[in-house]
Amino acid sequence: MAPEEEELMQGKFADVCQRAPEEEELMQGKFDTTQRVEEEELMQGKFDTTQCVEEEELLQGKFTEPVQRVENKTGMPDQLKSGIESLSGMDMSDVRVHSNSSKPAEVQAHAYTQGSDIHVGPGQEQHLPHEAWHVVQQKEGRVQPTTEVNGMAVNDNAGLEKEADVMGQRASNG
Repeated sequence: MAPEEEELMQGKFADVCQRAPEEEELMQGKFDTTQRVEEEELMQGKFDTTQCVEEEELLQGKFTEPVQRVENKTGMPDQLKSGIESLSGMDMSDVRVHSNSSKPAEVQAHAYTQGSDIHVGPGQEQHLPHEAWHVVQQKEGRVQPTTEVNGMAVNDNAGLEKEADVMGQRASNG
């Protein structure tokens, strides 16, 4: 294979105008200033919505549509989700909130968390920040069953409950 073909196959482009980040931000797809690529550079992960490209250059791997912000599909309000993520350093995009759930009543609760699923009884949304912090505790592996209610393993550790109260409130206040 000729060196030019190899460069194209590996995503190395020499004469591409593209926009690069103005600031060192951890914001995928947000690029603000113009930078000319002078040397051969592997372009993996450097995508932009505006590009100046010579007519016959292979554009494989370049996107023309803007990168969209990932939609919050957890059921948690955006502010709570970002607060929990900020305080815990964990991604909460796998969390699913089951609102108006009948399941908490089965274990004499207003709401409960099992893994990444939060079940909130009807009219009990005020417990969501507390339950969201229980997701963090469970992801960290700090929750072990202490009792059983109607066949379901439950942890009723007072220290973890107090922590969930405090940290859930902190997360919801931003």
